[in-house]
Amino acid sequence: MLSLRELQKRFFAVLHADLAAIDVPVDPILLEVVRGGDVLGPVERLDIYAGMYRTRLLDVLREDFPRTLAVVGDDTFATLVRRYLARCPSTNASVRHVGHRFADFLATDQTIPAFLADLARLEWARVEVFDAADAAPLRVADLLFIPAEAWPALRFKLIPACVVVDSAWPVHRIWADGETPLLASVPEPEASTVRVWREEWSVSHAAMGLSEARAFRALERGKPFAAICAAVDTGLGADAAAREAGGILMRWLEDGLLVRPSSGLAREESE
Repeated sequence: MLSLRELQKRFFAVLHADLAAIDVPVDPILLEVVRGGDVLGPVERLDIYAGMYRTRLLDVLREDFPRTLAVVGDDTFATLVRRYLARCPSTNASVRHVGHRFADFLATDQTIPAFLADLARLEWARVEVFDAADAAPLRVADLLFIPAEAWPALRFKLIPACVVVDSAWPVHRIWADGETPLLASVPEPEASTVRVWREEWSVSHAAMGLSEARAFRALERGKPFAAICAAVDTGLGADAAAREAGGILMRWLEDGLLVRPSSGLAREESE
């Protein structure tokens, strides 16, 4: 007699198999457990479950990658998903994670436009950000009483619900085209850095210019505000760079990208 765990393991393996394909072996032990009837035998009964499971995964991926679906159309998307699941079967008990390798899979497919993988990467980032942990955002009012001499050493921290997508394509504009199929007009390559974040229940994304992208990388590395100013200083001069960094900081505050600390802002320790 199979243990429940072993039975579940064998049944899960069948869900990933195409029982309608030729020469696909069916687990003989599992066939002994599944009862047949007058109309349907064990294989047919298992195939019903497998078909329902694959359809559910397809529906999940349609929901997670709506812009990718719109670009290629439903039939092509379903074909890509079948190939994806054959190569990267779901291994998590929750269908929430089934798409985590989809963008990487698309990057290996030579039958679709090259930008599609990065579009899917942006869509998956939006899924990840939606489920990320909450954090109280830092607001302008929290900074009003910080003396000017303390600003260079201030360190800010990103909220958990914020990630960056680097792409060789203008994925933010491709995404914005919504339901318009793009295969007839493939965009030109254009490097982009897109930040994706959630504020309350709303997920947003925005392309960053070169200065903001440099400042953001410094922020990610935990650098103090003086280093963020230096990151945007490409010949502007210290004062202009500080003003530029200040404007970028205001955008981050308005978008709720920074964590409000529980006991004051961190400052760089003196050597």
